Amino acid sequence: MVNLQTSLEGLQEKLQVLLKNYAALEKENQQLKSKLGQSIAQQDQMGNQLKDLETQLAAARMRQSNMDPADKAKWIKQIDQYIKEIDHSIQNLNP
Repeated sequence: MVNLQTSLEGLQEKLQVLLKNYAALEKENQQLKSKLGQSIAQQDQMGNQLKDLETQLAAARMRQSNMDPADKAKWIKQIDQYIKEIDHSIQNLNP
């Protein structure tokens, strides 16, 4: 009977250790999920900033007076394509 009692106590101690480990892992998991969410939000923000900077760079290149005519024509064509896509999107929004 004493042997059974000591076995149960040992099992109970091991169970307590496992429960503590589980709680610690759950806490770490929540922290990692939070950090991941923050990283994703930061990545999205940086992606938007990159797009804005690319737009500013394109506008700055268009303003240059010494722009190669072939480059200028390429940019104008690309901007015209963007305008067409925007117009098409607006038409699709309005029934």
